[in-house]
Amino acid sequence: LPVIAAAIATVIIGIILLSLYGQRLKEFLPQRPGKGPEAARTVTVYFSDSEGMYLSPEKRGIRKGDLRAEVREALAELIRGPAGELGPTVPEGTRLLEVTIKGSTAYVDFSREMKEGHTGGSTGEILAVYSIVNTVTLNFPEIKEVQILVDSRIEKTLAGHIDISRPLWADKKFIKG
Repeated sequence: LPVIAAAIATVIIGIILLSLYGQRLKEFLPQRPGKGPEAARTVTVYFSDSEGMYLSPEKRGIRKGDLRAEVREALAELIRGPAGELGPTVPEGTRLLEVTIKGSTAYVDFSREMKEGHTGGSTGEILAVYSIVNTVTLNFPEIKEVQILVDSRIEKTLAGHIDISRPLWADKKFIKG
């Protein structure tokens, strides 16, 4: 009888301790890399420099997941905009509708605001297009090219200057430095 009482007391104390300290316990347990909501990786997102002439990098943390989910996370950070003195490249109100990956090509589908909200100008259009293409291809080596879609359609351009009717490869010449 004393052994059973001790076992019951131990279980009750264990339940109380877990309810009080269970969340802190996660800090001390080893995590397998890439598993759980805390898992993250760092990506480089490209925004307009302060002069609006080149792309400048900004590091962001995203949740780990499959390739498609990570591309979505990286593009969500691009849409969210820069944290520092850099300028946004994606028009306000733009939403990412879908990411599809076929082979080494990512198809990234944005809402109509990507085209309708674009302020125009060849440099602004170049920065918008290559902020997307470079953010995807330079962070995810499995992806070699990006096809930009607007409302699930292939468009000729965003604002009349850069041909986006075909998949595009990274271009580092637009990155400052």
